[in-house]
Amino acid sequence: MKNLKYLLAIILTVTIIAVSLISRADEQKPKPYPLDTCLVCGMKLGEMGKPYVFVYKGQEIKVCNKSEKADFDKEPDKYMKKLANAEAKLKK
Repeated sequence: MKNLKYLLAIILTVTIIAVSLISRADEQKPKPYPLDTCLVCGMKLGEMGKPYVFVYKGQEIKVCNKSEKADFDKEPDKYMKKLANAEAKLKK
């Protein structure tokens, strides 16, 4: 009987850990980038090589290269507003 209680406790513990890990994985998925153009310069992505991809506050961002990420980092609010406006136009 003691072994059964320990076994049930272990199973319950493993289940709780697994559920919490799965829910965290879902929370960490960034919102996909909706545009086919660079958020900083506006050029079509991929024309100058593979875009530089990063996540900012849960939003995937794509720019042409690392130097443009540096530009984004200087004024992130400006570019996030630009993204929000572009998304709103796409939904219309």
